[in-house]
Amino acid sequence: MFHSKMTKMDYVVEAFLWLFGACICIVILYPILHMFAISLSAHGPVVRREVNLFPRQFTLEAYAVVFSNAKILRSFLNSVYVTGMTCVLSVTAVFFAAYPLACCKFPGKKIYNMFVLIPMWFGGGIVPSYLCIQKLGLVNTYWALILGGLISSYNVLITTSFLRGIPVELTESARIDGAGEFRIMLQIIGPMSKAVLATVAIWVIAATWNAYLGPMIYLTDSTKYTLQQVLRAIVLEAEMSAYDITVTGRDSSNMADQIRYAVLIVSMIPMTIVYPFAQKYFVKGVTLGAVKG
Repeated sequence: MFHSKMTKMDYVVEAFLWLFGACICIVILYPILHMFAISLSAHGPVVRREVNLFPRQFTLEAYAVVFSNAKILRSFLNSVYVTGMTCVLSVTAVFFAAYPLACCKFPGKKIYNMFVLIPMWFGGGIVPSYLCIQKLGLVNTYWALILGGLISSYNVLITTSFLRGIPVELTESARIDGAGEFRIMLQIIGPMSKAVLATVAIWVIAATWNAYLGPMIYLTDSTKYTLQQVLRAIVLEAEMSAYDITVTGRDSSNMADQIRYAVLIVSMIPMTIVYPFAQKYFVKGVTLGAVKG
């Protein structure tokens, strides 16, 4: 295979790109490492602003407080439940919505496609959405959050674009052999769509896990609060007493910063764990989903 020689300008450009990428990484990672260092440091160095990227007087006391607090753990599990349910149901709904657009011919297909596109152009707004959820009797239930974020037109279009890249001969030969649409969809198209479905799953997980507006509007029972609601109260409103956050043998205000940052770090753990496993599907799904429009 022929390999072109790199010129001096190519080396300069490559070096610049590496440098630029390193700067972006530093800008992104520095706040996270700084928070992590503070959460692992003692009160004195934090107050004296001696903590930068590395902990001073290492201690796990802040994390002991966070993981021993029943209200924080409950909100964490609430978020896990809502995110997991939304992810599974949303990916299923998106796949079922995209398959007819990509792989089927039926009367009214253009009208169906238009109804998929309309929510991308027009939104009902918060008040009509709340009234709809209220009429359904879903206020103060997790289903208000799950159904509210169930399906996205953008996700349907990305999935449709990906499915159109699958050779049509596969579905045609399956139909000739007598396979029904559900069997084709689940046993042939489904396994070949792992990349784009994993991509959609990552998007849904990230959006649901970080959502604050929906839980704030629809949830009124504090036992059902998600982690983001508790996080905002602790970090921005300093309501530690409302969540029974105490440090054994001392005033909890002495560990306020460490506890706040520890809660923030804990809230990042699920996404940090999930993303590396789905990264290869994420990249492949985005690039292949953009091949056909």
